[in-house]
Amino acid sequence: MILILGIILLVLMILIGGDRGAKSFIALICNIFALVIGIYLIILGINPIIITILGVIIFCQITLIYQNGHNLKTYAAVISVVLVTLLLSLIIAFVGSKSSFGGYSELDLSSDISIYLSPNVNINMNQLMICMIIVSLLGAIMDTAMAITSSLFEFNEVNSDITIKELIKMGFSVGRDILGTTVNTLFFATIGETMMISILFMKNNYTLESVINSKEFYQNLFSLAISNIGCLLIIPISIFICTYVLKGDNKVINNIKFYCNRLEKENNN
Repeated sequence: MILILGIILLVLMILIGGDRGAKSFIALICNIFALVIGIYLIILGINPIIITILGVIIFCQITLIYQNGHNLKTYAAVISVVLVTLLLSLIIAFVGSKSSFGGYSELDLSSDISIYLSPNVNINMNQLMICMIIVSLLGAIMDTAMAITSSLFEFNEVNSDITIKELIKMGFSVGRDILGTTVNTLFFATIGETMMISILFMKNNYTLESVINSKEFYQNLFSLAISNIGCLLIIPISIFICTYVLKGDNKVINNIKFYCNRLEKENNN
């Protein structure tokens, strides 16, 4: 059944998206393989945070650069995503060290499958939780960053004389339009994942105090909060980085522009 659904997905992506749809499907498969490899490396004992940071770079390479090409807007989006990921990793690590939010929740331990699970997995559960939260919000911040940088790139292409101040103002205007739908998307995704948990709490007459103080509730609420913070941070960071890349005039920026223009000409030929 999964194979049939995969084939349907591939056919629809090619019919609707054409070459870009096929590229998106290939990128999806590559991301799945990268994620599986990352899980195996964590099982082997490598620090989950290091694997996460390396994974973010690989996911950006596959999702952003492979699908959108080597250009200024893509590089600006990649830099923005990596910076936000590093910043959020520090925030999550600080909160995790104070609250110990990793590991099995009460529902995990009370389920029938828990009798087959050993707690001696030799993995730092707080670090693993950081990894899980970063991966879960990665798609949203990559999508937001690419939308911002693409818009600013088009504004600059239409009017190359546009000032830095005007470009930043337009970027925040686009960011405000994106923010509402992105935050609600993350909210409904979290609600969908926790709907069964909520029903179990209500059916078993858990008190409000028990729910609020449960690890299950805290893990989901913290993940939602960090995801929204990430979507908020990516907007100004991607705006300023993209504006600097488009309007900057120094040796590094000029080399990047020359490299992107050369690749674009080679692809057109």
